Amino acid sequence: MSFLEILWEIAIYFSLISLLIFIFSMLTGLRIIKPKPKLRLHKKLSLIGFVLVTIHGLIMIYFYFFA
Repeated sequence: MSFLEILWEIAIYFSLISLLIFIFSMLTGLRIIKPKPKLRLHKKLSLIGFVLVTIHGLIMIYFYFFA
């Protein structure tokens, strides 16, 4: 596998993981899924999801413009 193929696979996996994290974060934020109040789970998951989406976006921009 070349470096670009590995980078492409990472981008795809990050997009799927971040989609699931954002859905779960939204459901906990709307109190449909009710975690313990002290955990602040949806805020932590939102930050993790945002970081993953940002990495995914940067990789896709690279493939769109430079590859």
